[in-house]
Amino acid sequence: MLDQHRATLITGQLDITVTDEQLPLNDLLTFGARQNPKRRYLFISKVLGKYVPCYPRVMRRSYQQLAATILKEGVHGNIRVLGVAETATGLGAGVAQELQRQTNTSLLYSHTSRYELKNPISFSISEVHSHAPSHIIYELDDELQSIDIETLVIVDDEISTGQTLEQLTRQLCDRNPKLKKVIWVCLVNWLSEDRRAQLQASVPQLELVFCSLLSGHFQFEPNEDVALGLPEKTATGLCSIDQSEESIHAQKSRTGYHVTDSQAFSFVGPNQQVLAVSDFDPEQAYMIIGTGEFTFQPFLFAEEMEQHGLDVLMQSTGRSPILEGEGVDRKESFFDESHDGMLHLYNRCVSRKPIMLYETVDQYLKCPVRTSINATAGILSDRLESA
Repeated sequence: MLDQHRATLITGQLDITVTDEQLPLNDLLTFGARQNPKRRYLFISKVLGKYVPCYPRVMRRSYQQLAATILKEGVHGNIRVLGVAETATGLGAGVAQELQRQTNTSLLYSHTSRYELKNPISFSISEVHSHAPSHIIYELDDELQSIDIETLVIVDDEISTGQTLEQLTRQLCDRNPKLKKVIWVCLVNWLSEDRRAQLQASVPQLELVFCSLLSGHFQFEPNEDVALGLPEKTATGLCSIDQSEESIHAQKSRTGYHVTDSQAFSFVGPNQQVLAVSDFDPEQAYMIIGTGEFTFQPFLFAEEMEQHGLDVLMQSTGRSPILEGEGVDRKESFFDESHDGMLHLYNRCVSRKPIMLYETVDQYLKCPVRTSINATAGILSDRLESA
């Protein structure tokens, strides 16, 4: 018997049918109403550590499950993993790390971006349903460009139509003549069998594989009585990183790096003091907050805290405007100069001590929410290198 679910949102009604699952839908998802006329609904992951605070061990388990699913489908040759910004930058990096651990082979990771760097751009795509449609895919660093990629793994949090990943696949296929296999990886996949067959037929020279923790299909009936427009000052465009202050990570996460079992990094406070896990109070409950596309190193820091016995949850700020209601109990919005628009923090546990972690000094200086929530701040330091 098929698993049926219904979610009634301010903006309409979602009817969902689950056809395959590694995790039950209620453990994996809740739902939200987007403040976006292009798409009025949102599938909110409970294991992503983005809009819903999440234990690091739960996030790690999802990386492990997805990596194991990929390996059951088989990989060969040199592997490149590409995360899709904003939501799947950390998910993609986590899946890449678990693939490396489970195969003990080197692979490449980078993610798409809405940040403008001085580095050469390989190509760009448009995510048509998004409030911020433009994605930049930067050229890989010079030492990585000579590597012949045979397996491409594209990671997103959720796939509805496949249009965004189809654009990425076509562009990367043209740029990687030795490519043999493309694996689309996500937490939740809503593509029908007919749509999957259509996508495979569009790239007959490749094997196209789909991996997810849950699959199914859905219908959305909009509530036409609710008029929607994007909120004022929504962060819809590209933003720049002050490259005079730019961290090594700000480039490497977007221009590619060799994935290793662990990455050497630290976070320092405004006065250059290192944030050390051993200095935190074991009697205090904590909330690690990543910022925008910068989520993987904050996750690793939260995971280290958890492994030292601290009570810690992880989440991140984001661009996506979501209405309070189903799936969103609390919403804090603020204008972020470094993103030239409003960012949002959803479902924060106010009883926990917040620690906000930033990719660059510039982002730290231009993010006012850290002051309003009385957060300890940390800024990424050191190089992305093998520990």
